[in-house]
Order: sequence, then C-alpha cells, then structure tokens
Amino acid sequence: MASALLFERDRVDEVDDWSNVVDHVGRKSILWIDLDRSETDEIRRLCEMLELDSKTLERLASEDGRPYFGDFRSYLHTTAFAPTNRDGDSEPAKVDCLVAKQWVVTVRDGDLEVFEDFRERITGSSGEVGGLDGPEFLAALLAWVLEAYLGAFEAIELALEEFDERVMQGEHADAEDEIPRLVAHRKHIGRLRRALVSHRGMFLALTRPELEAMTSSEHAEHFQTLRGQLEEVVQVARDSREAVFGSFDVLVARSERRTNEIMKLLTLGTFLFLPGALLAGVMGMNFRVGFFETPAFFWVVCAVIVAIAVSTFVFARVRRWI
Repeated sequence: MASALLFERDRVDEVDDWSNVVDHVGRKSILWIDLDRSETDEIRRLCEMLELDSKTLERLASEDGRPYFGDFRSYLHTTAFAPTNRDGDSEPAKVDCLVAKQWVVTVRDGDLEVFEDFRERITGSSGEVGGLDGPEFLAALLAWVLEAYLGAFEAIELALEEFDERVMQGEHADAEDEIPRLVAHRKHIGRLRRALVSHRGMFLALTRPELEAMTSSEHAEHFQTLRGQLEEVVQVARDSREAVFGSFDVLVARSERRTNEIMKLLTLGTFLFLPGALLAGVMGMNFRVGFFETPAFFWVVCAVIVAIAVSTFVFARVRRWI
C-alpha cells in the first residue's frame, strides 16, 4: 500500500492521499511518496499527475537488473539496488527514486528493511528534515543504502568468525561438509559486491556539472562524498572475500592437524608392536632348538613382548612424543 510523508521544517505528517498535497508543497517542505512495485495502478496514476516522462514508466515496469540514471530536467530518475534479508540471504532488491525539488518518489520491490530503518531514522530526527530538497533527500537515502551493504558484509564476517571459532575448537564436521558453507558465503559476497560496484556509474553521473538545473555545487559535494563512501564499502567487500579464504585456511589447518593426530596414533601403534612382531617372527622360524621343547617359554616370550611394548610407551611419554 502506498504511503506518503510530508516533512515541514521539524514536523512530519502522514498523508492519506498524496494527490491532494503534491501540488501544494511549500519551499521549506518535501513530500516523500513510497510505493510498492506491485501497485501498478497507483504508479500509473502518479506518473500522470506528476507528468512524468514515458521512459520513466517503462523503467519502473522494467526488470532490468542494472543501476540507472536519467536526467529529465524537472526531475531525476535513479535506480539502485539495496540488500535485504530474504530466506536468510541478503539479495539486492531494486529501488527506483524519482527526485524533484520538493518531492521524492521511491518504488521498491516488496518490504525492504533498509527503508524501514531509514523511515524510522528520518521521522525521528530532531533536525529540520523539511529544509532538505529532493537531491539532498536522495543523498541521505543512498547513504543509508550504503550502510545497509556495510551491515550485510558485517553479518557475513560475524558468521565467518563464529565458523573459525568452531573449527579451531574442533567442533566441526568433516571438511567436505564444511566447505559448502564457505562456498555459499563466497557466492553471497560476490553477488553483493557486483551489485555494489555497478553503482559507480550512477554515483558519478550525480556529480556532473550538467545537472545545474536540478542540482547545485553543494549537491555535487554530497554525491562526491557518497562516491568516496562507495569505494570504502567496496574495500569492505574485498576484505570480506579475503576473510572467506582465511576461514578456508583455518579449516585446512585444522583438518591437517586432525590428520597428523591420526598418523601419530598409527605410528605409535606400529612403534609399540613392531619389536614384539619382530620377536614373534624370529621365534616362528622353521628350525629346531631345545628352547622350543619347554612350553613355559611361550609365556616368557609373551611377557617379553608386553614388556617391550610397555617400555616403549613409557619412553614415548617421557620424551613427550604423545
């Protein structure tokens, strides 16, 4: 369902019908209209009332998965992709922003956590939000989207830290069962990073001097700052990718240690019983010696074999081999 907020200086009002106020927004006010993409009739009515270009309507209905920037002189049209939590996996969701001086329209794919957080933050702000114009409002929204990407990467790194801790403590399954978890994290990071990097062209376009009819040099500074923040988040994405490789190294090291422990036990078993096996082999050779005429010597040989094994075990313990 469509929602609209009217910001007037330090006051925020919920608007039941945005069509009644869109033509009466004051200079120190801004109207935010938020629509779900499934509300096609409402979107079409909005395009007619605001006299939006036909290309805008086509873009709003398009399934193009790339960021977009369009300058229609009286308003700007940007398409961004924000991470959202769906089925335990953050998938980039399409968000279209139409920005004029006194109104902002957002068209999103379903409920987005980043929008709920932004709405709560901006309605609870003690500043004069109504003093913002459309481009400044867009800059604030895009900054919040970048924060959402940071949150998504931080969540992945937290999951990797828990994975590393579990592996280091030996509380993990076989390595072949754990590797798919790391592969899933790697794919997740790659998907988010590709969506993030694809915004570079759009952010660059927002800083262009050709937009003077819609924006000012002060707006350009805001968007230039956003470009710097974008590169910082891209670096965080690279760090998250390296963290996956680090977790893989931890898993491999732990698996190698487990293999070493198994080999140590096998080697110790061989070391303990090899002298006894050698003695038993010698005693079993096919020749006649008077020694074999006495049955009691059988138990003597067994006792010697056990004594050698015990002595070897004690020697290994003293040397701290085990």
